[in-house]
Amino acid sequence: MVGTPLWGSEMRPKKYLLGAVLVLLIYAVFFSRAIIIETRVENMPKFGEENLEKCPAKIEVKEVRNWLENYVNFTVNGKTYTLKGFFGEYFCFHEGVLLIAGYPGDPHAPSTDIVFLDSALNKKWERYLGRGLWFESYHEGKIILGDGCVYWIEVEDGNFRYFCPKTGSITDVEDKGDLSYVATTEGYVYLLKEHKLEKGIRTAKPWKGENLRMLVRVGAGEKYVAVVYSFVNPQGNEKRGLCVYTKNLIKLACKRLNYTPREVVVVNKTVYVKDFYTGQIRAYKVYSLL
Repeated sequence: MVGTPLWGSEMRPKKYLLGAVLVLLIYAVFFSRAIIIETRVENMPKFGEENLEKCPAKIEVKEVRNWLENYVNFTVNGKTYTLKGFFGEYFCFHEGVLLIAGYPGDPHAPSTDIVFLDSALNKKWERYLGRGLWFESYHEGKIILGDGCVYWIEVEDGNFRYFCPKTGSITDVEDKGDLSYVATTEGYVYLLKEHKLEKGIRTAKPWKGENLRMLVRVGAGEKYVAVVYSFVNPQGNEKRGLCVYTKNLIKLACKRLNYTPREVVVVNKTVYVKDFYTGQIRAYKVYSLL
């Protein structure tokens, strides 16, 4: 006599497994606010988009250093602009050209000197800022400078707003509509609305004592904000991870990473992280009721 297949017996373990997974998901969503699950990379996002354009003319930069003073000569279409500073650089946008001279990497530097030329390469405005800053990015008509503080400068008229967090140097600035997210080397992330401070949180702490790397980067989407960090001490030990928040910086979930992150981008409910060393892109889905 041929026995009847015990389909119920075979299916029971699968049902138990499915039930256990469901319970874990429900627990994670309700008690951890969210879960982060690695997924396949389907649509490659853009990283480090600064909206820079090809410069409309050749620009020559000559740095002059002596015991008396340091300055930089920028020659544009035969006209020379002299700015005070140790290094000089220029950046071109749709609206014109930014000339900047200063002391990049030194938040205690005495000044930053900038000139903005319009699309016809005529001087539109100039600013002499009494602290060390350098170019971070350009976003929707605003030039963003950072170091110990962050400055948002209007391309149209040179007017600016600034924020000085006093928790280390600026590592990243991300603008999303009227919201701005500012990250610092001490692991803090600040939320500003129309450039006014709304909230500050600490994503992670660096190692006590010296840190060879203090990287904190922010990616802002329509619903979620993601932060990646990497802190390395002289012994080679590394703290590295990914945290996801609501756009108002309510913490949803964090996870450790087994690689060093470099940049992060948020598209809808997916977080994309670029590997610091290999450039590989990894994707993570965010599951949350918030």
